[in-house]
Amino acid sequence: MKTKDLILQSALEFFNTKGFEHASTYDIAKSIGISQGNLTYHFPTKRDLVNVLAKQMIAEIDNIILEINNDFSLKDFYENLEYTFSVNLKYPFLYMNYSQIVLNDEDLNDYFIQNSAGRKKLLRKMLITLEQNDYIKKDSIIELNDHVADAINMIAIYWVPESAIYHKNKSDEKKINHHLSLIFLLFKPYLTAKGEENIEGIFNYQSASKKMHFAS
Repeated sequence: MKTKDLILQSALEFFNTKGFEHASTYDIAKSIGISQGNLTYHFPTKRDLVNVLAKQMIAEIDNIILEINNDFSLKDFYENLEYTFSVNLKYPFLYMNYSQIVLNDEDLNDYFIQNSAGRKKLLRKMLITLEQNDYIKKDSIIELNDHVADAINMIAIYWVPESAIYHKNKSDEKKINHHLSLIFLLFKPYLTAKGEENIEGIFNYQSASKKMHFAS
């Protein structure tokens, strides 16, 4: 593995275990047997490391979710979000310090804003396909695309620290499922009968009481 990749791998581990503020470039360099000067040759500051890791995370997500097939369903939408959230869990330090990190890095701030604009276009494409495939009612939620995208983005940003506080005893799978159910509540008023059936199949509740999120 190249030195640059080893540095990023070690940095991610230290940021996640010690936190962004407490992890040092000295410790990162020492963990992979290089000098601090060698590390700063590749990444002059700790914020440069974070910048690259954050963009690496986005690229990892985009490699999977950007392709929308003609038979795209709510199940596919759920799986895209589930994958996105599973990738988020590989970079928890970023979300535990989100405002501090993003607001203090102008380049990263601009990158996230541009990415958010791209995700809004992607969501619109998804909703149009879901409408065409009779999962959501015609002329309904698509008009609210930007609002829905902003709501999803807020949950995606803050679900990691929220889980650490309020759901710390739950498994990662249950944390993800809980927060994705919150996202899909946004769609409840706009579902067709086919869409409601697809949603219930996704969450696979075992009793009527557990289906209350999506039942009438």
